[in-house]
Amino acid sequence: MNLVIDIGNTSVKVYLFENDQIVSKKILNEASLINHVKSLSKDFNIKNIICSSVTNSYRIKLSKLFENAKYYELSDKKLNIPFHNNYKTKNSLGQDRIGLVSATFFKFPNENCLVVDVGTCITYDFIDSKKIYHGGAISPGINMRYNSLNKFTSNLPLLEFNNVEKMIGSSTDESIHIGVSNGIIGEINEYINRLEEKYLKLNVIITGGDSTFLLNKIKNAIFADQDFLAIGLNNILKYNEEH
Repeated sequence: MNLVIDIGNTSVKVYLFENDQIVSKKILNEASLINHVKSLSKDFNIKNIICSSVTNSYRIKLSKLFENAKYYELSDKKLNIPFHNNYKTKNSLGQDRIGLVSATFFKFPNENCLVVDVGTCITYDFIDSKKIYHGGAISPGINMRYNSLNKFTSNLPLLEFNNVEKMIGSSTDESIHIGVSNGIIGEINEYINRLEEKYLKLNVIITGGDSTFLLNKIKNAIFADQDFLAIGLNNILKYNEEH
């Protein structure tokens, strides 16, 4: 059985895989991670572990808990990944982005793909049909945009996301909601347009916890489920067992 851990900026997702099937999934905060995996170590025979983290490394703690398991971390330079990484500053490349590109490759091998992850930040990552990862872009996520409008102005309120289906706001609150959501929609569509000028056939995969409001608003987009990254990480485990 494989243990797959995805540590993001706002939450942690812990999965158990039996071959290609998810047998359990738990969403928790990072402070609860070790206690939760301790219980898993008692109840399940874990053979492989992979961890993607944008915060802290848990290599030492997890290796001690699962002494008989093989441990993989996306920051490990010896880890086999299924594409050529052409990113100039590899040490600063987020582990979540490596995982998403791998998940994209396994889902759409040898095709031009852009994966857009809408979370704390919005990340864009492009891999071409020759298995070369070129990089992408990073911009503020939904909550970051709301927070910045409040923090860096004197009078604008701090709001929570509300998907207002109109173009012209008749109040300040509506204007903020429209500005945030339409700004993201316009940004993503323009990024796709610019890429399609060079790559005529392009798969666009949208994922991330805050992506649901984009449904039917991004042209020709494929919406991946919330387990997309975890499935990719499990495939990396299988890929490393084979190579």
